[in-house]
This record gives sequence, structure tokens and C-alpha cells, in this order.
Amino acid sequence: MLWLPEALCNLQRYPASSVLLCTPVVAEIQYGLARLAPGSRKRRLLSGEFHRLCDAVVWADWTEPAAAEYGRLKAYLEQEGLRLDDMDLIIASVALAQKATLATFNVRHFSRVPDLALLDWSGGRPA
Repeated sequence: MLWLPEALCNLQRYPASSVLLCTPVVAEIQYGLARLAPGSRKRRLLSGEFHRLCDAVVWADWTEPAAAEYGRLKAYLEQEGLRLDDMDLIIASVALAQKATLATFNVRHFSRVPDLALLDWSGGRPA
């Protein structure tokens, strides 16, 4: 489900210079946008807002330290019998490598990652 409108509202509380946007999150948002009807008003509106966001915030790539975090986390979760989608694990690894707080609508999944600082944007909505 696409939470872009709510995320944009939440983002307005923070200066753009304090927000990191990592490439795996961009991929997830692009996927959500691509699922909307081509040419629809909603898709055009959200796409425009998304591109403004991309221009305003700091970008964080999946670096070598993030890749090392990914390997460590995937092995740990596997050993503990826990599962997290690879894309979510990549996002978590970028946040850990950047020592950043991860804002999410899905705290339940990301809380499986030890030492990951989380900001719950779900407003109590079930994951």
C-alpha cells in the first residue's frame, strides 16, 4: 500500500537537511507509484510530490559499510529464526550504517533489527 501522502505530511515536521532518503526506499516508492493507474490524477500528484522530495533531501546510498551491516543482520536474523524481506533489510542496513533513525509505517517488521532506532509513523495503524 502506498503511504506517500501521509509520509509527506510527517516529513514537513523536519528540516530537509536532516532527512536521508536511501535508494532502496526510492525503489519502493517508485514501485508504489507504478502500481497506480497511468495518467491518473493521484499518480501525477504523488509523483510530483515525490520528485520534489527527492530534490530537497539528502540522499544515502547503499555503501560498503551498509552492505557489511546487511550481511551481519541477515545472518543474525536467520540464526534467530526471524525473517525480514531483503529490501527492508537493505533499508535497515543503510540506516544503521548512517547512524540514522528509520521512519516507518511498519515498526513490527523493523523492530526485529537490533539497535535500529525507529520512528513510528503508522499512527497506530496495523502493519
